Amino acid sequence: MVLFTYTDYLRCKKLLQNYSNTVQEDSVEYVYHKHDKLYRDLLNNKEEFYLFLQDFFGYFLSYDISKYNRNFILHDYSNNYSDIVYKLKGIPIYLLLEHQSYIDYSIPYRIYQYYHCILEDTVNTKNLKAKNHQVPLVTPIILYTGSKPWNFVFNFQKQQFDYTYNQKLNNRKLSLSYNFINIHNFSKEELLKMNSMVAYAMAIDKCDNVSELIDTIYLVYDVCSNQQKKYLYRMIVYLLKPIIPKGIYLDLLKKFNCEEETYMEELIERMKKDMEYRRKKAEQEGMEQGMKQGMEQGMEQGIKEGMIKTAKRMLTRNMSLEDISDITGLSMQEIKKLKTA
Repeated sequence: MVLFTYTDYLRCKKLLQNYSNTVQEDSVEYVYHKHDKLYRDLLNNKEEFYLFLQDFFGYFLSYDISKYNRNFILHDYSNNYSDIVYKLKGIPIYLLLEHQSYIDYSIPYRIYQYYHCILEDTVNTKNLKAKNHQVPLVTPIILYTGSKPWNFVFNFQKQQFDYTYNQKLNNRKLSLSYNFINIHNFSKEELLKMNSMVAYAMAIDKCDNVSELIDTIYLVYDVCSNQQKKYLYRMIVYLLKPIIPKGIYLDLLKKFNCEEETYMEELIERMKKDMEYRRKKAEQEGMEQGMKQGMEQGMEQGIKEGMIKTAKRMLTRNMSLEDISDITGLSMQEIKKLKTA
């Protein structure tokens, strides 16, 4: 006989708790990973990067910059890379930006690794022996948007071993300081007064409930530029849709002139359900062949009517005939007839 003792119960309980914690951590990491892509997408836009520097450092960068696309092969042969690296045109200065959406105490060492890799990759070793030769300058910036407060250490010195083992030896630590931007140091009102989409995204991140989130989205919509609205739209559709009530979500899409997309999604869904209903009915009545033809004809007619309705809505918004034709598939002649009807 196999006995299941109280000790066995405690062991199993602990295993289940560990499993639950692992699942939660994995889920959080997945959300953070998806969220990180938003900030990388924003800061990969040069104009947004300029605005980011203005908002958080009061610095109006007068130099042209270019992306420094380089993966760094670290000592463990892992293919690692920093979020963003820009180079000032014609000047050996690099702006290294790392975004963090959760606390990671390895960041100082990782920044040091990236710093070292940039120098190794850009220093001209043939000129190192020249008297006045200077190595490139790297400016590290860390952007933290996590929900938990982070008492960040601003210099790599703090992570180095601290011990004086000989009074006659001058033990110097490596001094590498960071520019640290902490979301917790800014109020939502302060962020909404800025000009970069990064600041607006941070304002949205600071919301504590759905009601506050929706109010903030509308506020961001009112202050951001038309170009920035594209990023706000992506945030709503790809990140925030699961937590926004459907009615408000559809209303937000209308603000972005996307009701045509919503209408088409609903139309396609209705057509799928109608086709499935017709298929089952045809099978029951033994009329598959005849119904198949009817379904094809009905589907074509439904799509045509849907496209015409969508085209009419686009015309009321003064969209170009070429764009309407590309989206709906209707010919220019058909669209001109709708316009004059």
